[in-house]
Amino acid sequence: MTAFQRTREQTEQNVMVHLLSEIERNPSFTQRNLASDLGIALGLMNQYLKRCITKGWVRASQVSPKRITYFLTPEGFSEKSHMVKDYLARSMTFFRDARAQLEEVFATCQTHQWSKILLIGDGDLADIAFLVGSKANFSITLLKPEDSLTSFDAVIITDTITPQKTYESLRGLVKPERIFALALLHISREVS
Repeated sequence: MTAFQRTREQTEQNVMVHLLSEIERNPSFTQRNLASDLGIALGLMNQYLKRCITKGWVRASQVSPKRITYFLTPEGFSEKSHMVKDYLARSMTFFRDARAQLEEVFATCQTHQWSKILLIGDGDLADIAFLVGSKANFSITLLKPEDSLTSFDAVIITDTITPQKTYESLRGLVKPERIFALALLHISREVS
C-alpha cells in the first residue's frame, strides 16, 4: 500500500478540479491534451466531462461539427470551490502530521548525536523533512545514485510512492534502529 494512496473519491475529485479549472481558464481545451496532462486515458476524460455535464456543473456548446466549447455553470463554480477547499484541508492535515512525525525523528537523531541524515525518496515529504531538519544542525542529503549508505548516521524514508519496497531494500544494508519510517507511510517492519 502506498503512503498516500488516494481513495477513488479523492483521485476523482482531483481530476474534476483540474477539469473544471481548465474549462474556466480555456473553454476551447481539447480532451486529448487534458487527458495527457493528467496522465489518464482519453475515454476516462470523456467520462469525467460527461459526468460534469450531467451534474449540471458544465454546459457544452457545439461551435462546429468538430469543435465544442465548454462553460462552467454557477453550480460548477460552487462545486469547484468546495473541492479545492477539501483538497487544501487534506494537504494541511498531511503537512501537520508529517511535520510532527519528522520532529520526533530529528529529536531521536539529536539524542543519538546522529547529524548526517539521508532521505530516500523525493517529493513533498522530503521537502517537509528538509524544512523541519533545517532548524537543527543536521546535514541532510537526498539519496543520489553515487551515495554510500554507510556514510550516513541515519536514513529517513521519504518515498511516498513505494515506501514498503524502499524499506525492504534497506533492510540488511542499514541497521534497523537507524532506519526511520514515518507512521503516515504505513510501513510494516515485519520480515516477510
